[in-house]
Amino acid sequence: MKLGLRGRIFLISVMLVLSTVGVGGIYFEQRVRGWTQARMEQELGAYAKLTCEMAQGVGVPALTGFTERVGHTLEARVTVIGSDGMVLGDSKRDPERMDNHSVRPEVVAAHESEGFGVALRHSDTLNVTMLYAAIPCQLDGGAGTIRVARPLRALQDAVRALRIVFVLAALSGLALAVFMSWITSSLLSRALRVVVGEAQRLANGTSEKGMLLASEEFGGLAGSFNKLAGDLERTMETLAQERSRFEAVLEGLADAVLSIDEDRRLTMVNRAARTLFRLPPATIGRELVDVIRIPSLHELVREGLKGESGSAEFEVIGPPRRVVVARVARLPENRGVVVAVQDVTDLRRLESVRRDFVANVSHELRTPVGIVRANAETLLDGALERPELARRFLDAQLRASERLSNLVNDLLEISRIESGRYELDPDYLRIEPLTSKVLQAVDELAVKKNITLSRDIESDLVVWGDTQALDHVLLNLVENAVKYTQVGGHVSLEAKFDEGEEGRPATVRIEIRDDGPGIEAVHRPRVFERFYRVDPGRSRSVGGTGLGLAIVKHLVDAMGGSVGVDPIIPRGSCFWVVLPVNPEGVGTPEAGEPAAG
Repeated sequence: MKLGLRGRIFLISVMLVLSTVGVGGIYFEQRVRGWTQARMEQELGAYAKLTCEMAQGVGVPALTGFTERVGHTLEARVTVIGSDGMVLGDSKRDPERMDNHSVRPEVVAAHESEGFGVALRHSDTLNVTMLYAAIPCQLDGGAGTIRVARPLRALQDAVRALRIVFVLAALSGLALAVFMSWITSSLLSRALRVVVGEAQRLANGTSEKGMLLASEEFGGLAGSFNKLAGDLERTMETLAQERSRFEAVLEGLADAVLSIDEDRRLTMVNRAARTLFRLPPATIGRELVDVIRIPSLHELVREGLKGESGSAEFEVIGPPRRVVVARVARLPENRGVVVAVQDVTDLRRLESVRRDFVANVSHELRTPVGIVRANAETLLDGALERPELARRFLDAQLRASERLSNLVNDLLEISRIESGRYELDPDYLRIEPLTSKVLQAVDELAVKKNITLSRDIESDLVVWGDTQALDHVLLNLVENAVKYTQVGGHVSLEAKFDEGEEGRPATVRIEIRDDGPGIEAVHRPRVFERFYRVDPGRSRSVGGTGLGLAIVKHLVDAMGGSVGVDPIIPRGSCFWVVLPVNPEGVGTPEAGEPAAG
């Protein structure tokens, strides 16, 4: 059976009234029971004390008459109990026909607690529920107990009266609920009929603003609202999905994206933008000038707000300093602009490296090619007929071709390393045999310049690396030290073990020290760049291509190490190479195990 609006309102009102009256009745009944019982306990306790006072001087044979008189006066049952639990007198029954009362709860409680015992139980003697109160009392025959009891008729009468009151209240509430539900349902039905009609027109798309026409169907309201709710839910889900995809795309972009409204306040910032401009967490809603202070960017935004698209290249202060290209676009309906910022630092650096590389290679090739061409022209012009001149020109051509060959070989090698085609075969290497070979290779050049070579390396020192690569690195560094050290100088090769600390692996530091002219501080960060020369004239005079240290750095990086140069006071340089003792996840070799080298 389906209930209408009035039936539902009436049912709800009845349930509300009944539940309120029921809960209130139960609550107040419990309170009345507790309060009445407490009053009775206090009253019975006072009667017991009074009876104890009156029993002083009354002999045991006279206790029965005494209890009858007192019980009649107090309208209560009075019992006198001896120390052995036997009843000495009772206002309702013959004591001789009563059993021992030593285990009665109120008697036990009177002697075990603070001198007052109470119990609510059914009396077998009188066949009625009684409230008992007992206290210890000193009688003529010795210690005993005075007990006073009353039936719970008063308590039951009070509860009965309270129930009558609540029943009357429930009936009154039901009558009021019927009346109020009828009035409420009438008013509500009239209003809802109008709303239903308008909701139906709204769902059909024919509603006009301010038009509310009457209709009789209430059930249509739920259907209309359900339809509207379903359409709204689907629309919200679609918008949420589109927003999630949009945010995912923005957050995944490598380019920084900023959305700025007409008041030049930030409305959207992606992760790349927060990282690039180091923006604070609370950025949305703040003015652009408060969080990013780059004049070129503000000028670009100003042009974009005027409707002009454009781009600008500027630097973002670091560290590290970044070169970026920003492009601005106007949002639809003139709601602001979007700025896309692309980090082109690496691109600009590569362009600079490419330009420098082309210029340096062209410069390095021009000299030997020019020498070969000039000597060939000289020989063809007649010097070939003069043996003493021809040999000198051919020697110059040979040296120039050797320089060209070395330059090409170095270019090919560094190209292989940078492209990843230089294959390493890493293993545990003993440093002492490798350094011995390197010093033997440069010994002839050192003898010509009267340069002393020394070495301080433990025989069992081991690193993880590639034999050929490490040999190339050490030979290049030691050979450079010998070339650039003055006659009569000294070059040393040392290696030290570093056991590392917590979170840092063990390494070996190899140092090549010389007492040559040294390298100024301004040149040290760039000596490992391709074709960079501290003293171009002297570098060419000793036959360098300008690529040796660049190859050294790439090889050391490929082996997982690091390379650098430090000054020696008062003069000289210290080129150092740091290599790992063992790769990650591989232990060092045990004593006695073979190692390459």
